[in-house]
Amino acid sequence: MDAPPRTALSPETIVSAAERLVNDSGSPEWTVRSLSRILSCAPGALYRHFPGGAGEIAAEMRARDFARLEARMDEAEADEAAGGLACLDPRSNAARLIRRCHAYLEFAEANPAVYQHLFGPPHEKAKPQLSESVERAMIERPAALIRSAAKARELNRPVIGSRETAQLAAFLWIQLHGFAHLRLSSTVAERLDDLEVRLLVNLLTLAGFTIAATPAGLEAAAKSAARPIIEPYTARKAAANDDAR
Repeated sequence: MDAPPRTALSPETIVSAAERLVNDSGSPEWTVRSLSRILSCAPGALYRHFPGGAGEIAAEMRARDFARLEARMDEAEADEAAGGLACLDPRSNAARLIRRCHAYLEFAEANPAVYQHLFGPPHEKAKPQLSESVERAMIERPAALIRSAAKARELNRPVIGSRETAQLAAFLWIQLHGFAHLRLSSTVAERLDDLEVRLLVNLLTLAGFTIAATPAGLEAAAKSAARPIIEPYTARKAAANDDAR
């Protein structure tokens, strides 16, 4: 029987194979040797396309995966039917910001190994490739929504400066990343099951939104909203496992 033809090597096929390796293994750890095995080629063949080896391939993977994450957040922000807090006016800056945050958490949950690779330690000699994309998606866009909210009188102040909004956006991202990272740990995931609504409410409070008299009041309104807000993590994970089977 003839052996199946090998896939022609190209930067695209190499990066796609590295992403499959991360997804299939469920681990962000990989090497040029393990990647060359699934591509049925010698390790040296990969260096012809990526002289920087694993570090250069990882940088390209991260750039591509972050582009997917950014696109998902942008789409969610614009989609008034996307997941978030149902008690908010879907046209408000608060709702747009929360839809971005929820999309970020959903991406981490749906792509755990990719997410851990995306924000994990860089491979040796890897050059920072994500700085501009991260700045745009995680700092500049949320900061712009907070400034728009101030003009629309959604904040507890009518004006807020660019420096402060950038700092607030960075702090919101820290909160999101910490939550996402902890939820990917099997030891604490169930403890966080009922806390996503509270997290999103607290993010609005931290940013200075005045959409309820108290955070507790907003949380209660979110939980009693007519349409479902956020399906519990354990239920989503069980459904995902059923689909995989």
